[in-house]
Amino acid sequence: MSHTRYEPARPRLQRSELAVPGSNPAMFSKALESEADYVFLDLEDAVAPADKEPARAHVIKGLLERDWRGRGKTISVRINGIDTHYMYRDVVDV
Repeated sequence: MSHTRYEPARPRLQRSELAVPGSNPAMFSKALESEADYVFLDLEDAVAPADKEPARAHVIKGLLERDWRGRGKTISVRINGIDTHYMYRDVVDV
């Protein structure tokens, strides 16, 4: 049994949500600077089939290199559906 106590996460507002296509990394910086409280990087609908793999690489890089938490953003990634062959790599890679 663990006796480690963790401080609760600081609550963040969720007044506005911004969807950003994973295939357009230039928009990541704009999203980071925006007033949106919640940003999701989209690998699904906003990305053309030919751009799925590069978009995944852009999202991974964007998550690692940008300080989303420091800017007060809640960040998430919308992956492709379970009925697609893209979903597995989305889960494993991201």
